[in-house]
Amino acid sequence: MSETVLEEGIYVKQSKGSFGSGATARECVLETFWYPYTADDGFVELLAVMENMQRVLAMKERIPLEVFKEEYSVKENSRDIYLELKKTVK
Repeated sequence: MSETVLEEGIYVKQSKGSFGSGATARECVLETFWYPYTADDGFVELLAVMENMQRVLAMKERIPLEVFKEEYSVKENSRDIYLELKKTVK
């Protein structure tokens, strides 16, 4: 079918969560980093990226394109990192 073109860069997903309970409960925002591997047939396949941006992990996530557009954003100035990681992704 048709292939979707994504911006070259590392994508960030922010998830809200909480730690503790009662008086010690704290809300937090967890950021995870993702390398866009493929985008076609209305789905995006992503590979997890380590926090230090040095390696792509074997964790994959396949999500609908509409969900991707809502929940993921490109990390600023991440194109060079993306291009370096692209050399290691098969």
